[in-house]
Amino acid sequence: MENREAYIILNALPDIGPLRVNQLLVAFGQPAAILNASQDSLMRVPGVGAKVANSIRTWNDHVDLGREIQLCETAGVTVITREDDAYPPLLKQIHDPPLCLYTRGNTNALTRSQSSIAVVGSRRTTRYGIAAAETLTAAASLAGWTVVSGLARGIDTVAHETTVKTNGTTVAVIGSGLGRIYPQENIELARRICQNGAVVSEFPMTFAPAKRTFPMRNRVISGMTRGTIVVEAGNRSGSLITASQAAEQNRLVFAVPGRIDSPQSRGCHQLLKEGARLVESFQDVLEEFTMLPGFHSVTTPRGATDGDENTTDNSKTVGTATSPLTDLEHKLLACVGHDEMPIDHLVQESGQSPAEVLRTLLNLEMKRLIRQLPGKRVARIENTASG
Repeated sequence: MENREAYIILNALPDIGPLRVNQLLVAFGQPAAILNASQDSLMRVPGVGAKVANSIRTWNDHVDLGREIQLCETAGVTVITREDDAYPPLLKQIHDPPLCLYTRGNTNALTRSQSSIAVVGSRRTTRYGIAAAETLTAAASLAGWTVVSGLARGIDTVAHETTVKTNGTTVAVIGSGLGRIYPQENIELARRICQNGAVVSEFPMTFAPAKRTFPMRNRVISGMTRGTIVVEAGNRSGSLITASQAAEQNRLVFAVPGRIDSPQSRGCHQLLKEGARLVESFQDVLEEFTMLPGFHSVTTPRGATDGDENTTDNSKTVGTATSPLTDLEHKLLACVGHDEMPIDHLVQESGQSPAEVLRTLLNLEMKRLIRQLPGKRVARIENTASG
């Protein structure tokens, strides 16, 4: 038996889990060797009693390996194990990494952990929360970061949708098998995610969602990313579990402040009281990472080129920018003036596509000339003046 098949079997067996398998691997070396071990030798492993040992010895009674492999092949699903290069490198570092990741879509999306960020939040959203999620996610996507979320209703859906619309890469980690996408209204979204990104689960193909599977999913979301942004969260929101797991995994936690009278802001405000980084724009996230020892940002705005033909010959350094501005950057900066400006108005005034305007606004934000605000609005940073 190959190790891949053994991992699929061990992953599907009840009452075992990654931590027990870790103990068994210390004792037997290879996953295939675990399945061939005797009852007595299995029971000598710490944490493995008669029930677990018997489950391993009689795995054929619990797992239909042939059917599972056939389901994967029919659905176009790749099973990635801890031994595979496509396994997310950051996820390997947590204390209980999944044995398998059932993956549909672009498996390369899983290895881009150097520039991956989780965006999560409440299923019950406000207009403010939706706008904040759109602004942050669009900026992350256009900066070339992979956006990871949980495909749930609310903020998760906004994060995935926004990334797809900006032609970015997003990974959806779900709390059920890939043959049982939940919630079902996001099945079409899951298909679109797979074009550039991936939908991932650690559960067998037909595994049903359950109360316990969502916290398990959350540890994968936080574990495969550099940090977690919580956009909106009530006091009992599941996204607070993700934030807690991120902190335990030595990842950065960010929270978006909200209205003091909004129930959907209480979880974020509690995170801020506990030490989460306050985030108003994606630039706040980038600045936190650049201060980390040994971290070299790979952020490059998608579509940016070294020799932009639209750059004016006599461009001047503006505000805190250290590179010349393009014609479009000058034009947008002039349109913004010194008041808040809707992005839709900038698209209309510039005559450029929304994607091009968003990309240019991100460049201006990274040059610290503007900041993006909730509600799809932007404002110039104080003390800047165009050349």
